[in-house]
Amino acid sequence: MFRKLLINRLNKKYAGKELMFCNKIYNDILFWPFSIHTCCHCTKTPYTPPLLYKKLISKFNFKDYIKNIDNIMQINQTQNAVCKGCKFFEKQIVPEFPKEKNITFFTINHFTKCNSNCVYCGIGRKTEDIKYKLLPLIKKMVKEKMINENCLFNWGGGEPTICSEFEEIAEFLHKNKLRQAINSSGIEFSNTILEGLKNGLMSIQISPDAGTEETYKRIKRQNNFNRVWENIEKYAQFPDMLFVKYIFFSWNANENDVKLFIQKCINAKVKNIVIDCESNSANNPQSPFGKISDDIINLAILMKKLAVQNNLNYQISYLWKQEHKKIIEET
Repeated sequence: MFRKLLINRLNKKYAGKELMFCNKIYNDILFWPFSIHTCCHCTKTPYTPPLLYKKLISKFNFKDYIKNIDNIMQINQTQNAVCKGCKFFEKQIVPEFPKEKNITFFTINHFTKCNSNCVYCGIGRKTEDIKYKLLPLIKKMVKEKMINENCLFNWGGGEPTICSEFEEIAEFLHKNKLRQAINSSGIEFSNTILEGLKNGLMSIQISPDAGTEETYKRIKRQNNFNRVWENIEKYAQFPDMLFVKYIFFSWNANENDVKLFIQKCINAKVKNIVIDCESNSANNPQSPFGKISDDIINLAILMKKLAVQNNLNYQISYLWKQEHKKIIEET
């Protein structure tokens, strides 16, 4: 009854009104080591998705969650809008907050431990494992009917396969038939992931960002190029659930790497590629890697055309500026 009252109050204030809004405020949740935020799709610079909860994460409860959603909604109608600068934030008719099962996208980012060291990664400490147990919170949210049955649990990090809570959380989600997307370095092969790919409840995305060992080593600051492609080939036993990504920026913007990347995908029997761009290069004028240039856009177009010629499915990432994405898609 109390839950219903809180939701009714929220809907009375906002539902049906034309306001500055993004549906991720209502439907997404992101767990970081020391805080909980609304989403992982923020495109503003610096990367600052709206804060839902700070410290004492284990005390997370629905009352505070709704209170903080309300606070974000209020601030977002002012000049100090916390979502200001993100391309998903726009004036629109606000829908009703669902009576239950509102979370449709859940990002697991409560660890930073990683076995790669990508130059564009903003994570400072790559040796830190979990700061708190997330599984009890997931179970609590499922019990309280916050999690939609079609929710996608998006593993970020850090590297999921070396997170100490990966197996435990993955097993719980699997048993409850909840979908998982794993963003992995591809360095460690996981039979748990392979089984998830087999039954369609998991997908995996690996970003080599290179077609040559030299470029890979420079970007990743480690030398597991061949090992990663060997693991990609193993996961490609279930090609529909495997996505291999190329994050374009100045360091890998050359025709040789693009062509060899496509060839590596063909050799590994990859079916799906993702044509992405480095976030700072796309959104931050002060990016240390420079801006997304016309040359980079032309190389993305080349990759798309090579994908089509070789019967590879391709996706154009949301991180590209809209005008750049349109050029790549339509050329």
